[in-house]
Amino acid sequence: MHKISVFGSSCKKNEKRIPIHPALFEQIPERVRSKLIFEEGYASSLGVKDSYLRESFGGVASREELFCIGDVLLLPKPEKEDFKFFSEGKILWGWPHCVQGYDIAQAAIDSKMTLIAWEAMYGGSDRTHIFYRNNELAGYAAVQHMMMLTGKTGYFGRRLKAAVLGFGATARGAINCLKSLGIMDVSVYSQRPSYQLNAPIESITYKQMLRRDGKTFLEGHQHQKFVTPVEVLRDYDVVVNCILQDPVNPIMFIEEQDMPSIDRQMDIIDISCDRGMGFFFARPTTFDEPAFRVGQYINYYCVDHTPTLYWDSASYEITRSIMSYLPDFIDGNWKNNPVLAAAVEIENGLVINNKIIAFQKRNSFYPYTRK
Repeated sequence: MHKISVFGSSCKKNEKRIPIHPALFEQIPERVRSKLIFEEGYASSLGVKDSYLRESFGGVASREELFCIGDVLLLPKPEKEDFKFFSEGKILWGWPHCVQGYDIAQAAIDSKMTLIAWEAMYGGSDRTHIFYRNNELAGYAAVQHMMMLTGKTGYFGRRLKAAVLGFGATARGAINCLKSLGIMDVSVYSQRPSYQLNAPIESITYKQMLRRDGKTFLEGHQHQKFVTPVEVLRDYDVVVNCILQDPVNPIMFIEEQDMPSIDRQMDIIDISCDRGMGFFFARPTTFDEPAFRVGQYINYYCVDHTPTLYWDSASYEITRSIMSYLPDFIDGNWKNNPVLAAAVEIENGLVINNKIIAFQKRNSFYPYTRK
């Protein structure tokens, strides 16, 4: 039987989400509870006491001790400060984002760790993302935060037009927030034709995105007439990017040479948060400095962990997403679970996801040095 270290704090500034919400403690099977070791002070802001955790679960330990005690590290947002505690044979289960994260990939390779990525967990015949509710919340929170920062709402002031790029869970959250703020003129641009979209939202205009010879085109004012993205996006007040990028072959919407053609205010909410992808100026931002100006007209927002704005609700949704997988780790049977097995990025220091090698320009064989 394996132990799971459950972290309640993050080295990422302003990150408040926890992986197991106290409201769902009672749903955890007894044999699993006894193998969960919680960080000291876990969920104290929700009224949980360490004495309760000691009585009801496998115990309580300091944050540093958790790295040694657990076979599995349930740590949603690993940061550089955590890498020094990585050790051989341990499993990290969270959001490592190691395709674009050179440092965490290198730390896992050097320490012969296993990384199982939440961002790579899909299930069901339609390959639904296991964390789709958290992703919806990311879209909702990002839009609401940026609209507050820029001082706009659709219910008061001038009418606002919004474009949403992509139509996954993040886009759904963004659309629901836009509508809740009174922004009703919303157009969605998807790589799929409208008749192939799953459960489209009512009162939304659906248009198509086209990839041709490595370039991206958006459907213009005329049906099925495709033009460069900037020709379309410059007419919107709000642009929300929810595209799931391929880091090796990214989609670009605004290049540097497009800037002179943008002649009105535009707020870009980049929920995809991929550095250098989508927009030539794309880079993650923080809650301390959530947005910055690009040229004369663009306000750009790219906070990369927006669900933490609603950390209580987000933690609840995360718990619902991971609950059924806890027994697989406790029993050591996680490799037999197809969802978990497919989400392994690095196993015992060996790179499983070849996109890590391609994007980071590494050699194909251990120790995967950079070319």
